[in-house]
Amino acid sequence: MEEEIIDSSFFSEDLEEKSSVDVKKTGFENSFNERQVGSITMAIEPVSSRASLDTVLEMFEEQPDLTAVPIERNDWVIGVVERDVIEKNKAAGFKLFASKTCGDYVKECPFTLNCSDFIETVAAKVNDTAIKVEIKHLIVLLNNRSFYGIVSIAKMNAKLEELRAKDMEKAAAIQQNMLKKNSNTKKFPFDVCIWNKMANAVGGDYYVAQELCEGRYLIGSFDVSGKNVSAALLTVTLGSIFSMLAMQDCSKLNASQLVIMLDNFLKEIVPVGNFITGAVCCVDYKAKTVSVFNCGHTNVFAYLKDEAGKGRVATLAPTLPPFGMGAVAETITGEKKGAYKMPLKNGLQIDLYSDGFTDMQSDDGERFDEARTKAFFGELFKTDVYSAEKTIEKTVTDWIQHALLPDDITVMNIRF
Repeated sequence: MEEEIIDSSFFSEDLEEKSSVDVKKTGFENSFNERQVGSITMAIEPVSSRASLDTVLEMFEEQPDLTAVPIERNDWVIGVVERDVIEKNKAAGFKLFASKTCGDYVKECPFTLNCSDFIETVAAKVNDTAIKVEIKHLIVLLNNRSFYGIVSIAKMNAKLEELRAKDMEKAAAIQQNMLKKNSNTKKFPFDVCIWNKMANAVGGDYYVAQELCEGRYLIGSFDVSGKNVSAALLTVTLGSIFSMLAMQDCSKLNASQLVIMLDNFLKEIVPVGNFITGAVCCVDYKAKTVSVFNCGHTNVFAYLKDEAGKGRVATLAPTLPPFGMGAVAETITGEKKGAYKMPLKNGLQIDLYSDGFTDMQSDDGERFDEARTKAFFGELFKTDVYSAEKTIEKTVTDWIQHALLPDDITVMNIRF
C-alpha cells in the first residue's frame, strides 16, 4: 500500500470560531485568487429598500459579525445599511421607528467593484472614496453585471497588508538565499567571516565571496543607494551578475577588467540618480597579491603585524567613483587611479563594511562613527577567526540596544 506524504498545505481547515455572517452559496467561492476582490466579498442576500428597518435590525442581532446589509431598489442593489450607523443613531438617542424602511438608512455606493478586480489596483480609489463619502462597504458585481455581494473596506485594507507582508517575506527569502549562494567560503584557502543584519525585511546591502577560477577569489561588499524594495531589486541584479561569473571562464579576466565590466553592466540597469558603492577585494594566490578597489564605499582597513610583531593598519579610502555611473573605466584609464595592491602574507587581515556600521545609533542617538569603527577592527585583529562573528554581533547589539537600525549593516573580515 502506498503512503501519502502530508505536508503543511493539507492542514487547511481553520479550527477557529467561524463567522456568524449568513452568506449564500454562489458556486464561485473558489473562483478567485487571494489578490482579487471576489476572494473577500461577502455574498449576502440584498434586502428591499421598502422593507421595514426591523428586517435589518433582526439580521444584525442574529449575526454579530455582520457589518452591513446590501439594499436593493427596483431589482438593483444601490447601497448598504451599515451596522455602525444604526448603533450610532441608537447611542445618540434617535428613535428607530418600526415604520422606518431600510431605504431611509441606506448609504448609496458611488461606484461598484468587480469580483475580478485586483485589490492592489483598486485600493487607492476605494480608500479615497471611503474618506470623501464616509462609507465602509462597497457593492461587488460578478462580470460587471449581476450583484455578487459586498466588501468591507477595512477587510480589504487588512487583506492588502497581509498580501504585502507575504510578498515582503518572499522577497526577503529570495534575497537571503541569493546572498548565501554567492558567499560559500568553506573551500577557500583563507577565512572569511561575514556578518549581515538588514534594517528592514529586505535591504540594499549586498556581499559576495566566490572563487573566480583556480587560485583567484573575489570578495566584495556593496551598498545600493535608496531603501527597502527599490534597493533590494538592484541587489538582485548584482547577485545575477556574480552568479553568471561563476559559470564563466574568468581565467583571462584581470581584476581591473572585472571591476570595469561590473560598472558598465550596472550603468545600463541602475536608474539615473542612483548608484552602488562597493569595495572589491581580488585575491590572486598565483601572483601572491591582494588588490582592493574602493568605489565610493566606506574606508577599507588592512591590518598586518610588522617584523617586530606590532600591529599596523592601512586605511584604504575610496579612489574610484561608485558603480552604475559608467565612470570607473575612465577613472582607471584616464586618471590612472585603480586598486590598492599588497602582497599576500600570512596574518594579513582586510575588513570591508557598509556605512550602516558607522551610522548605527545608540539609545541616546549617538553614532558609532568612523573613529570607533577603526578602533573596533583594530581589536578584531587581535581575536581568533572563531570568535570574530560573535565579536561583531556583540558590538552591534551592545551599541544599539533598543534603538532601531537606520540602515543595513554588513561586516566582512578576511584573514590570510
